[in-house]
Amino acid sequence: MLFKKAIFLTLTLMVACSADYGVTTRVVEVEEFLPTEIHVDSFIQPSKPEQVDVLVLLDTSCSMSNDYNQVSDGVELLRNDLDSVTNDYNIAFINTSLREPYFAGIYDRNTPTIDFIIAPWSLAGDATEAGFLALYNFYTSMPEAEEFFRETADKLFIFISDEDEQSQITAGAFEEWLRIEFGGTQRDVVSIVTMPDSDCTQTSWLSDVGYKYIDLASYYGKSGLDICSDWDKWLSNSTFLIGPLNYIDLTYTPIVDSIKIYVDRIEIDKSKWKYKESKNRVKLSYKPDAGLLIEAIYVKDME
Repeated sequence: MLFKKAIFLTLTLMVACSADYGVTTRVVEVEEFLPTEIHVDSFIQPSKPEQVDVLVLLDTSCSMSNDYNQVSDGVELLRNDLDSVTNDYNIAFINTSLREPYFAGIYDRNTPTIDFIIAPWSLAGDATEAGFLALYNFYTSMPEAEEFFRETADKLFIFISDEDEQSQITAGAFEEWLRIEFGGTQRDVVSIVTMPDSDCTQTSWLSDVGYKYIDLASYYGKSGLDICSDWDKWLSNSTFLIGPLNYIDLTYTPIVDSIKIYVDRIEIDKSKWKYKESKNRVKLSYKPDAGLLIEAIYVKDME
């Protein structure tokens, strides 16, 4: 973004050694750049998994107790969705502070429904709501993790909280760690949190908004899901379950003319995609192959 500013330069010219002066004025146009912020949204095109390990990281603090029924119902819906994709899945729950008892599972396609209903209530109440740190410590230190995480299974992490993540770990650092530790398999994240425009009527504190969880989801080409919304559709954000995508949701409102779309690091022609303002989404005219990197690069609209 640039604009031109007129600057008047007054030049004083001395002729020889006399006391006569000539004065001339001219206009010079100087180009200046306004502050801009370039943003990249991206995801790896998924393929349907043959095996899935699903870990639900549940905030079990007092304010979340009214949501446990929705969690149980949601996981039942998840089972139905998984059954349409694969017969080989594990599901488990941990709380977000690892206060004992911190683990519920391992559940699979043969687990009775009642076990899913009581799972959230079997976890201890959280003292802190630090989902990133809980997953890191669980994976690196807890004996149940060694049994739960299978080397060949894709990973789906579902974060559920009505507050922001409270550790010192940034979303970027955490996503990098996930990529390193689980780099041999596909990974996906669903963040069910308080959104900035949440339907939660009781929300009054900025700390309630799950900014870090939302940022983590953005690394997987999506935003968060409002914890006070209809949970019947809470799992539609899992790219494992909906198959290949032909769209990418943008995190910020773009300057439309600045948008560039890349597939596998190659810019694709503008005739092959359209920007939909109502959804803040770029839709492609085709579905890129599994495993390819899809990127939307744009200038954030600062107005």
